[in-house]
Amino acid sequence: PLALSDMLVLLPTRRACRSLREAFLRQADGKAMLLPRMQPVGDVDEEELVLTAPGSAAGALAELTDLPPAISETERLLLLTGLVKAQRNQQAKSDPALDPIGPDQALLLARELGRLLDQVQTEGLSLDRLELYADHWGVTLDFLNIIRTAWPAHLAESGLMDPAERRNRLLLSQAELWRESPPTHPVIAAGSTGSIPATAHLIATVANLPQGMVV
Repeated sequence: PLALSDMLVLLPTRRACRSLREAFLRQADGKAMLLPRMQPVGDVDEEELVLTAPGSAAGALAELTDLPPAISETERLLLLTGLVKAQRNQQAKSDPALDPIGPDQALLLARELGRLLDQVQTEGLSLDRLELYADHWGVTLDFLNIIRTAWPAHLAESGLMDPAERRNRLLLSQAELWRESPPTHPVIAAGSTGSIPATAHLIATVANLPQGMVV
């Protein structure tokens, strides 16, 4: 029974972690027991990474410790709202066909931009080639330039990162550290489809660990 506590089980969500804990309790008929460590596959413990990183993984560790903090969802939404409002109202000054927008419309557009930004970063894609599209996409591309150029510049100036991009970096760092120094305990990745590229990369790493298993 004590061996269970040495295991790490990576699951798709926090809800899956709760379900697995309940399953263990059912199997034990409610008796006290030490459970495996369970965590969502996308939740990387930065402190543990830093403390357990071997000397041979100095490159990955340096990149990890240099990661800027993630910007909060509320702060990002407010800042994107300001950028959307400023751009649209600037365009309205030079184009009579466009009307200025108020804070409520800018907020809705900023929320959609934030969702698009998360999706692009989650999939490991880039907005750099948007300018190659046809001329009739001009107005749309001008709008998307907010997250292609203006937003990255703001993050760089503020010393912050988008949450999805930061999570990807942590997942890739975790995979690299495990390849450099495989854990001495069993690691099981269970129930995840690996639909996110960075997650799929980590799961593939788990599959190749000496005590790794993918279910």
